[in-house]
Amino acid sequence: MPAAAICFMEPASRAAAVAMSEPPAEERLTYDLRLRLGGDEVEAHASVPAGPLRVADMLPILQALTDAVVDSVVRQIERQGKRISCKAGCGACCRQPVPVGEAEAAYLAELVEAMPAERQARVRDRFAQAIVRLREAGHLERFRQMPRLVDLEARRRLAIEFLRHGIPCPFLEDESCSIHPHRPLSCREYLVISPASQCAEPGLRVDRVSFPTKPSLVLYRFRDGIGEDRIRWLPLVLALEWAEQHREVTDRTFPGPRLFESFLRRLSGAASRAEGARKKG
Repeated sequence: MPAAAICFMEPASRAAAVAMSEPPAEERLTYDLRLRLGGDEVEAHASVPAGPLRVADMLPILQALTDAVVDSVVRQIERQGKRISCKAGCGACCRQPVPVGEAEAAYLAELVEAMPAERQARVRDRFAQAIVRLREAGHLERFRQMPRLVDLEARRRLAIEFLRHGIPCPFLEDESCSIHPHRPLSCREYLVISPASQCAEPGLRVDRVSFPTKPSLVLYRFRDGIGEDRIRWLPLVLALEWAEQHREVTDRTFPGPRLFESFLRRLSGAASRAEGARKKG
């Protein structure tokens, strides 16, 4: 696994642009970005509204940015003669307590609300059934408190317990993600090179791909809009429940360019710290 980090990530240029959609036209800033990961230099582009945005509104841009990071890491893995085991039809990782940020919980709730009535009802029923199964197993409150667990080993044991129950992600259909283009950042970052069959067995060693920096971990700090908050996330199966109860949190808006540029700075800083730790080791 490449141990390199993002050396820099900042706007190479900023230019005002006008959306070509319906009036009134929306002013946007166009960013040309260069991402340097290991031996790869990746170019990425982002068009950010100049007005106020919720963190959830920024997610399509952050998803694309995360995909660029993941694609670069995958290329480096393949140059080492290794192969990513993950593929459509292998839904083992979708039976874990997938972490999502608060903004992602709101984003997923809105995605469900926009679904046709029949499909929406099916998805909501799966969310409800997941909560029922956790409650019947006596673990619901433990999973509601899971993000607050400081002890990583205790969190790992709880995740294994979740996997033993075999509770699927409510968006899992035919062992594939039914919202793949909209999936959380943590799902995009979860890749393995060990046999896919091992992912379904609690306690078996899974050889996950490590990243020089994870955009998801930066996102989890963005309740304040600048990335200086404490890490906040929740298991995906609780996303609809949480979003319904915390609209006052996820409806907060921030200047779009400041939000995006803060994310870039935090992501670059996290990568630099990871690289520094690697060199010391």
